[in-house]
Amino acid sequence: MCPAEPSHTLLRQGMKQLAAMLARTADGAWIIDSSGTVVYWNRAAERLLGYRAEEVLGLPCHEVICGQTLSGLPLCRPSCPIAARLGHGEAVRNVDMQARTKAGKRIWLNVSSIPVPTKTPGQFWHAHLCRDISKQAKVRQLVDELQMTLSNSPSPQGMEAAEAPPPLTPSLSLSEREREVLRLLASGRRTRDIADQLCISPATVRNHIQHILEKLGAHTRLEALAVAYRPGSK
Repeated sequence: MCPAEPSHTLLRQGMKQLAAMLARTADGAWIIDSSGTVVYWNRAAERLLGYRAEEVLGLPCHEVICGQTLSGLPLCRPSCPIAARLGHGEAVRNVDMQARTKAGKRIWLNVSSIPVPTKTPGQFWHAHLCRDISKQAKVRQLVDELQMTLSNSPSPQGMEAAEAPPPLTPSLSLSEREREVLRLLASGRRTRDIADQLCISPATVRNHIQHILEKLGAHTRLEALAVAYRPGSK
């Protein structure tokens, strides 16, 4: 199939207006036909994944995206489960997946999918819009790893024999007291335990933690620890 043919097909199906709208969106966007073939690919998708439109038009979508779950299990395949659900009129929630760019770089995407009616009764194509969530996915991985580590940590009663937490990430704009609170959080201490060890009130501990969250741009204690104790920090 020559690269120009999918575009002609798109026009025959009366989707010129949709293509014009997707051309203006900041999200990467592409349209696949009922056979799973890419028939439209916008400039944002080119910037995000590195493939030019002429390189992917006419190719099966699963061969271009090669999507996997965040844990590395195959997600994109010839019998696309997302397309199947959309074709049956079912709603599909946003899907997080990892993909590889043309240069081989792994990135994480959040993908929204919508059915696109065609001129053929009962037949739907599908539009996919995606955005890069690599930073959020990496923080999520760090939080999961940290949560697993903390779940295997000794109880506060046996904490004296535990190993000291790793050093904090350099250049954090935290006061010495906030660093102390973070180190105790990383050791598995709770608010009351931290208050007792530092001889301050639980309310003061909560204030310190709130300041830490604000300075690190985190929403939870685990996310703050993931930011503060990045792998490889010295």
